[in-house]
Amino acid sequence: MKKVFFTTVLAISAFVFLSCEKESIDAERPVIKLIAPEEEEGIKPGSDIHFDAVLTDNVALKSYKINIHGAFDGHSHSAATRAAGDVVAFEKTWLEADFIQLGDEPIAGKREARLHHHHMVIPAEIDGKPIREGHYHFTIYCTDEAGNESFIAREIEISSSAEEHTYH
Repeated sequence: MKKVFFTTVLAISAFVFLSCEKESIDAERPVIKLIAPEEEEGIKPGSDIHFDAVLTDNVALKSYKINIHGAFDGHSHSAATRAAGDVVAFEKTWLEADFIQLGDEPIAGKREARLHHHHMVIPAEIDGKPIREGHYHFTIYCTDEAGNESFIAREIEISSSAEEHTYH
């Protein structure tokens, strides 16, 4: 009797073990292809940034955000947000929710999302002080549904002598 019971339990255990699928864990980070702005692209204070990117993931995207901050001090950030004389460094983070409010589609659940807009404006001044011209970091971060994050950064130049862009 013990032999039959043991054989039955062993057979059921083997069946359950073999029929269960192994849960796959998504460890792949999303991929960001940043098309615009280009490296060292000039942006005039008071104008918008042409933003164009493709985000992809092997399972599903979740969200993205974009940050621009000064690159004046070797990236320690100690001077990036302080006023330099009578000018102010620009720093801002846009969340995906900000772009959705302006009409962009959410990326959550998609395996690929193409982002193209002109919603990010570099102000000419903040609190009556002109924007500090110079090198800034433009960084886009993307997170997938598993919590994996990627980012890509470009250096842009905020300058009153930058050429005006014509967008198509």
